[in-house]
Amino acid sequence: MAQFGTSGVALTAGWAGAAQLVFPFFGGHSVSLHWDANVFLFLVFAAGAILAFAAGVLLSRIFPRAGSRKRNDDSAEAELSMLRAVVASLPDPIYVKDLQSRFLMANQAAANNMDAEVARGADLIGKTDFDFFSEKLAKIFYADEQKVMRSGLPLVSKEEQITDSDGRTRYVLSTKVPLLDASGNVIGLIGVGRNITKLKEIEAELRKARKELEFKAEHDYLTTLFNRGAVLEMLERELNRSVRKKLPTAVLLGDLDHFKEVNDEHGHPIGDEVLREVARRLLGSVRNYDFVGRFGGEEFLMVLPNCATNDALARAEQLREAIGATPISTECGPISITLSIGVLVTQGGGHPATDDILREVDSALYAAKAAGRNCCKLAAPPASARAGV
Repeated sequence: MAQFGTSGVALTAGWAGAAQLVFPFFGGHSVSLHWDANVFLFLVFAAGAILAFAAGVLLSRIFPRAGSRKRNDDSAEAELSMLRAVVASLPDPIYVKDLQSRFLMANQAAANNMDAEVARGADLIGKTDFDFFSEKLAKIFYADEQKVMRSGLPLVSKEEQITDSDGRTRYVLSTKVPLLDASGNVIGLIGVGRNITKLKEIEAELRKARKELEFKAEHDYLTTLFNRGAVLEMLERELNRSVRKKLPTAVLLGDLDHFKEVNDEHGHPIGDEVLREVARRLLGSVRNYDFVGRFGGEEFLMVLPNCATNDALARAEQLREAIGATPISTECGPISITLSIGVLVTQGGGHPATDDILREVDSALYAAKAAGRNCCKLAAPPASARAGV
């Protein structure tokens, strides 16, 4: 039968046994079941609280660490999954290779970068560039990668030109860095690429546009000969060079005879046809290092480096004959035109001022006009010469 204390809590034999186990001491006497129930409950609850605190301390040292490790593991797995998703989503080729340049990991962009058709980055694993590119190109890639892994030094932003089997050319800006283990030993290579084909195409277009602008800045829009400013620069440059090299330079100034009549009779569009053909014939009759420019409306200035007096007169006659030998075909039919030329030759030891040269060669041109046109006249060098440097 259970005994009850003043608080009405039943003290069974089991509870009593428990009390004796928990409190086997009190003045060396055994615990009596006739204790006041309040005292008994206080002692039991106090002992429970102590045990609970001890258990809590012990558990806090064991299970929280395990929970932290689990949370860390979960966090690392989440970060790894996110990293994989980022690498897979990037449009730039990213890959890892071993010491033999075999793929260990590659994203979809790396698969797309291959010459051969590859469905997934995983299809590259265990293979090398020799499986996907020409042997010549694969050897270049292999040599670069082996150099990076031997030296431990990165290869940064190397421009690689890839000509695919279908003939198309791609450009890839490639960076390759050594892959190190925890001890700092090189165990492979990490590669990142960027397709810059579009950028190269834009650069080519810009270079073409810049050349066109430079050409337009220096050339006459109608005849495509050097314009006045450009041919004068060529003249000044060659005069200075002739002084340094002590070589003569011939300056020829030609003017089409009765060209105004062509414009008046046939109109300016036909006159433009005549000017274009005259320019073509002049260019076809000079050396590849001579300079021909449109000096004015129907005037042409020609600079012939390293050309002495006799040679200059002979070249002038060739140019004159090239223009007048055959009529020029136009929409209005053939038109005959002739050319008068003034010739001046500077000496190698020094040369007059450019303005003086132009004045004298212009006087020789008008002397040719006065002599009946369609002829060449030699100008005497100006008396006021300046020493070259």
